[in-house]
Amino acid sequence: MALLCSLCLASCSNSVSYSEDSTDVPVLEWTWVPYDSDVLQISGRTNYEKGDFLILSWSASSVTIAFRGTALEMKGWTNNIVYLDVFVDGEEDPSSLIKLTYSEEDSLNEPVSVPVVSDLPYGEHVVTLYKRTGSNFGDWRVYGMRVLGRAEKDLLPARPERRIEFVGNSIACGCDVLMPVPGQEFDLYFESSYYSYAGQTAKMLHAEEHNICSGGHGVYLNYDGSTALALPVVYNRTATLSLDAVAWDHSLWHPDIVVVNLGTNDFASRMIDSTRFVNATVNFIRKIRSYHPEARIVLLDGPMLTGDYMVKCRQYLDTAKAILEGEGVDELYRFSFDPHGESAYNVYYHPTREEAAADAQSLTAWIRSEFGWN
Repeated sequence: MALLCSLCLASCSNSVSYSEDSTDVPVLEWTWVPYDSDVLQISGRTNYEKGDFLILSWSASSVTIAFRGTALEMKGWTNNIVYLDVFVDGEEDPSSLIKLTYSEEDSLNEPVSVPVVSDLPYGEHVVTLYKRTGSNFGDWRVYGMRVLGRAEKDLLPARPERRIEFVGNSIACGCDVLMPVPGQEFDLYFESSYYSYAGQTAKMLHAEEHNICSGGHGVYLNYDGSTALALPVVYNRTATLSLDAVAWDHSLWHPDIVVVNLGTNDFASRMIDSTRFVNATVNFIRKIRSYHPEARIVLLDGPMLTGDYMVKCRQYLDTAKAILEGEGVDELYRFSFDPHGESAYNVYYHPTREEAAADAQSLTAWIRSEFGWN
């Protein structure tokens, strides 16, 4: 796991330095790559409408740049807190971590320049910055990149042919997934959508991922008992709570599979109503089908519900699926994760990294078998 620098004002980075002697390194200059350059490969729901910058908010959004050179900086800003994983040259796991934070001194919305990597051996490199924290904790504004060398579009990796959209709550966001001991006090540092079941499933299936997740949100009833901004409402936006959120144009990105994992917070509120839950699920799936008529839609129940809550959630999802199929909605599927433990309250802890990996293995195996994704 990447380490984080200990001092953070507006931003910080524990950017990795690589050193290697080379006798053929040319004299390099810093070159600017703006946020809207086609040299950048963007993944995630994009918002270009608020100024001379790109806003990425949802978990798993990323920016990839390829260049010939030795170092990279990112010019960015956030309205709260954002953690960014840094992947260099095809790494399986991030080698460093960037933390952007908002402070009162940033009231003029001034971006900051953050070192990403430095002292790389001169040559061709591909670097990805991956937003590992959820939309409800902060937006990531990208103004551009500075390369010590030259960015080259032809060096970018090909985009994955497969696409998966995950729609869910804190489980898909990877809340607490890196927490050393389950049940400790919440710390955003331990959240990682990359190590959630969603991130790891997308990785194993070599699929581009959109992760529309928000902690505490339900299909109609949120964890705190409120109904405002339930997931079906914010699903149509480029962010959860941000004032900069705009409507998302679903025609810009059509997934092959949509995995919907909602219900944990509805039940955890302890105010569940079966009719409202089923109706909300049916209406939401109708909406998703209208946006993505060719997608396979998987209704998934997560690993945190136990006992009676787990049984009822599965029954309600089965009922919603039957209603939709009775209306002629096809390509609907059901999948269930096994609960990770027992709880007197029928709601267990968030998955650990190991548990999330096991969930991803089971979902990946099922998708490969069911849909022939080998």
